[in-house]
Amino acid sequence: MRSYLIFIFILIASIKTLSQNIDFFKEDLKFRLSENYFEVDGDYYFRNNSLNPLTLKLKYPFPQDSIFGKIDSVKCFNLSDLSSSINIIKQEYMMFTISIPASESKVYRITYRQQLLNNRALYILTTTQQWNKPFEQASYELVVENLHVDSLTFIPDNVEVFKDSTKYYWKKKNFMPDRNFEVFFSR
Repeated sequence: MRSYLIFIFILIASIKTLSQNIDFFKEDLKFRLSENYFEVDGDYYFRNNSLNPLTLKLKYPFPQDSIFGKIDSVKCFNLSDLSSSINIIKQEYMMFTISIPASESKVYRITYRQQLLNNRALYILTTTQQWNKPFEQASYELVVENLHVDSLTFIPDNVEVFKDSTKYYWKKKNFMPDRNFEVFFSR
């Protein structure tokens, strides 16, 4: 029993050490909001600060509430070699693996689509706080097609209005999200 407890302690300490050696330092996300779906297409930047190659499994949460529909079209891959890194996909989350050589950075692209059952779309940003560091940079783009935006969680830096769509843009530096990205809209 004692050796089992020592093993668990070493495992927890190793996970904590791994996550301290890897920075989640930047993200570039594009959202698309249409009549029935909220789509996410994001590039996520990770940096290995150690002198050894590191591999880490990460949990990527999806919005869960009775007002949100099913998640589909989930993809996750390393942009440098286009290999998939998904381990598990559930309605509540996805598990994926990142592998980064010593003192290097890697970019992972994650895309998914969520059915909308109400007049609200949500992207979870607050899990960034678990990394204990703000993003060095973050950029967000929201394209809204043939819908009216009633409110946004963050005030956009720029807005472009077209005939059948509107684009909203955000650029952040040293950004530690204190709330999630939400869009309230009307049809």
